[in-house]
Amino acid sequence: MSFDEVYKKHYRELIRFSKQLNHSTDRSEDLVQETFIKFYLELGKNNSIQNPRAWLYKVLLNSFKTQFAGEKKELQIMETLDDHNDMPHDLQIDFFNGEKQAIVLKVLDTLPDNVREILVLYNNGFSYAEMAEIMEISPSSVGKTLVRAIEKLKEILKLHYHEMFEQN
Repeated sequence: MSFDEVYKKHYRELIRFSKQLNHSTDRSEDLVQETFIKFYLELGKNNSIQNPRAWLYKVLLNSFKTQFAGEKKELQIMETLDDHNDMPHDLQIDFFNGEKQAIVLKVLDTLPDNVREILVLYNNGFSYAEMAEIMEISPSSVGKTLVRAIEKLKEILKLHYHEMFEQN
């Protein structure tokens, strides 16, 4: 697959992944561009990359860890609406779902890096083998880490935000 094909195929999903990690559009775009520059340079060396998607995610994740280590990640601030009751029903649902998403992102930021990263990778549809490659852990550890991460996320959401996440 050529550089252009890989870029067109994976650019948007890498932006989304990067935003899930750091919540900043500018930083996300910078990280993704740097990742594609590294990919281009790697291709220029005639190195064969078997799984470009996993390679890109791995480089992006490592760049994020390097550049933003020790920095407190910014949360996106949702605009508050003055009167929720005057909103049409669809807007109320959208607002409520947006609040749920903001809460999940807030909780994700409280989790250890490896837990947050595996949840984000899982949410982006990676296989266990790809997650193992990206996170540089054994494939057998992925399942255990993922199960623990999901349980930790559920535990925190249930404890602090149970009203919003109860099933109707």
